[in-house]
Amino acid sequence: MKFPNLSLFAVAVTLFLSGIFISTETLADHGPERMWQRQIKPYFKAHETGMVGQFKVNMESFGRDLPRTVKQIKKQNFDEFFDDEYNLAAIVRKNNKIVYARFDDDREINSQTPLQGMSMSKTALGAAVGSLVCDGSIKSLDDEIGLYAIGLRESPYNKISIRNILQMNSGVTPLGRRDVRLAHQMAMGRKKFAGRADVLAAVLHFKGTTRKQGEQHNYHGADSFALSVLVFELTGKSAAQIFYENIFKRFGPNGQMHWAADNKGRTVSLARLVMTAPDWNSFGQFIIDEVKSESCMGRFFKEGISSSVSTHRENVRYGFQFWVYDVDGESAITMTGHGGFFNILSVEKNTVISIFSVDEEYEAGNLFGNGVLAKIASEIVR
Repeated sequence: MKFPNLSLFAVAVTLFLSGIFISTETLADHGPERMWQRQIKPYFKAHETGMVGQFKVNMESFGRDLPRTVKQIKKQNFDEFFDDEYNLAAIVRKNNKIVYARFDDDREINSQTPLQGMSMSKTALGAAVGSLVCDGSIKSLDDEIGLYAIGLRESPYNKISIRNILQMNSGVTPLGRRDVRLAHQMAMGRKKFAGRADVLAAVLHFKGTTRKQGEQHNYHGADSFALSVLVFELTGKSAAQIFYENIFKRFGPNGQMHWAADNKGRTVSLARLVMTAPDWNSFGQFIIDEVKSESCMGRFFKEGISSSVSTHRENVRYGFQFWVYDVDGESAITMTGHGGFFNILSVEKNTVISIFSVDEEYEAGNLFGNGVLAKIASEIVR
């Protein structure tokens, strides 16, 4: 089975021509070894050491039991795609059964290794917000966020609807991503903000709107930070705790999860959620099951698809903190993270494909074309 290749350069050019600015410094962070050494490996024990590299980090931890063990299950016709030098793990689940599992033995990755999910974490944040809609804490996604979060009333987010923030359509963040790094440093307590991690400060860094809410999507972590503040002020609990209590315990009752928090306990929600590869995959299956059962959470995710907004990328839309890709004619919820982190959900085929790669040239994106998802869903069980 052959798959077309796209280089990081081609991806960067495409994004640039689409009006999305990515600095060379950001691209450098996607280098395989750099990403492995600085973004992934340190989080294996960050919940024990309280350190990521030279920086202190506050990891909220939930669950006491060791995660379940999943053995490697390989199939030759798919190893050609998944067996990449920098692919840390890959899991395919069809009809709620794991039918393919690969872990990087050279890096001592196994099914119990905690993996920092990068921006896939945003979908967990969206699910936490959805659970508050379902329990009645949030009356409507069209309510202004300031109705629930006092700390945001003096910010430009005050009058922005929760829906538009979920869809990164707030109009607050400047187009492009030049200031992402600074806001992230403030939230995480990095560089000149060392020891002063503050998610709310990262939100208040923005002093006004740059366009009308709902007018133009702009992928930016500040909207995710605003949602973290919302959950914290509404419930008195972090987004991490709400996700654990309302979502994680339903698909990973015997597992553990960890999520970075600021000095006040607010979740650093744009990334930094740490779960095992099987649990990330199970999270995807949870969403599929909820959608198929037409539960309140299922309706939340379905609405996230149906009301998703246009982005700068052709045939790619954005829902409630998740991407919506056109996959073989299906609008598929897709969690993505730096490098090659993907959780691709096909409700129609009842299939979850989870990929954890730090190689910027590892083309997980090829799953979105050429019928690859359909082939995996149908052939991998043979």
